[in-house]
Amino acid sequence: MKERALVEAALYSAGRALTIDELARTTRLDPEAIKGHLRALAGEYTKRESALEVAQIGTKWTMQIRSEYTERARAFAPPEIDRDLLKTVALIAYHQPILQSNLFDMIGSKVYEHTKGLEELGLISRKPSGRSFALATTRYFAEFFGLKSTDREGIRKIMAQKAGVPYTERSEATPADEPAPEAPVATPPGEPAETQTAAPPAAAADE
Repeated sequence: MKERALVEAALYSAGRALTIDELARTTRLDPEAIKGHLRALAGEYTKRESALEVAQIGTKWTMQIRSEYTERARAFAPPEIDRDLLKTVALIAYHQPILQSNLFDMIGSKVYEHTKGLEELGLISRKPSGRSFALATTRYFAEFFGLKSTDREGIRKIMAQKAGVPYTERSEATPADEPAPEAPVATPPGEPAETQTAAPPAAAADE
């Protein structure tokens, strides 16, 4: 693995300006070597007349679109997602498929607003499941975050970091496509019930 390419990849993936110390922790390279690679990358991008540039902003370095291309490129930029919403979609991606009532136990009443917003963004799907909804990410979710949609465990690992939860590999014995049985969840005061159609009694089903 080439050191300069590693520094370039770190800048690209971060999506924000990074200090030399942050780059050193991520790449495990010597800070002085990183400074040299950054200056070299800045020169390379300028020489090739790329729409991107590697630039120093105060004590930080970033990879960004050159100012003369920013306006036209903005039309293709994905919608911004705030940190609170990001954590919710990360939890869904990590635990999917997950019942909305179980997600309520994790994040509280904001689950209703968050799942509605994420569905409007096209990042998750909500399908009726018993008295609740089964939540799962969509194909656009992988595209939005630049993830390989075929690597489900890879996605879970990355989103576990974003959600701040410990990653554990999903056992093959645990079905990934069906929600776990839902434990009874009381509707919190002042909050609307999700779906009020109850399952028929067992005796009625045998008739």
